[in-house]
Amino acid sequence: MAVVSGLKSPEVLVPFLGLLYLVLVFLYVMISTNFAPFSLIFVPFMVLFLASAYGVWRRKKIGYVGSTVVSGVFLVLEGTQIFEALGAVTIPGEFFSVLTAFPVLLAIFVYSVLGLRRVWGKTTASTPVRMIPASSLVVLLILGFIIGGAVVGSIAASTETRLLSSSGGGDITIVQGAGSQNNPQFYSPSSFTVKAGTTVTWVNHDGTAHTVTSKGSSLFDSGNILTGGSFSYTFTHAGTYQYYCTIHPWMTGMVVVTAA
Repeated sequence: MAVVSGLKSPEVLVPFLGLLYLVLVFLYVMISTNFAPFSLIFVPFMVLFLASAYGVWRRKKIGYVGSTVVSGVFLVLEGTQIFEALGAVTIPGEFFSVLTAFPVLLAIFVYSVLGLRRVWGKTTASTPVRMIPASSLVVLLILGFIIGGAVVGSIAASTETRLLSSSGGGDITIVQGAGSQNNPQFYSPSSFTVKAGTTVTWVNHDGTAHTVTSKGSSLFDSGNILTGGSFSYTFTHAGTYQYYCTIHPWMTGMVVVTAA
């Protein structure tokens, strides 16, 4: 009976459900990239998350230790990229996964620490009573962040899409949603033919940064092209030049240069 009541406590349910949710987020990323080689790095983390979730469900110290450590590490990793990732408002799947992953990680960390203190110190029944208001506040803050972020993101996505569609274009456009591997096109046109001596300009009409980097050589590299930014390069010799995005390697294009 004690186990059943323990399972209903927030320091059990929040880390357990949060870890399962993150496993689903990782699975979504793998599926959305058609199980690209780089996405397989998520597999050991998914196993670790599931093992920690099981330990928390059983109210084991090792489960709470694992949950605290992995959520803390991912909070640091996610925190360094959250602002750039949240800028991808025109990619709904990526935006929503980041919008929810960060607060969920925060909730997992907070409740794992509370749960760890409870199982490790074997606190009395009065301690959880004092933690309930604080726990409720954390949940409300997280829900407010997600709902508020979703509303602001939808408005920003609409505005950004309208501005980009009305902005000037270059020779080649990095299309909206190019960061998603399921996008039907990444660079438009994907193959562009010019004469030697021509300067080609790429313009980023997507909601996140991309690069234009020569494939198989160090001939040209744009660095990060922010939303609305551009990059130009002059092709002086005839040949076929393949390029890609170093941030999203599945994004590839080609410039065919003919003799002048």
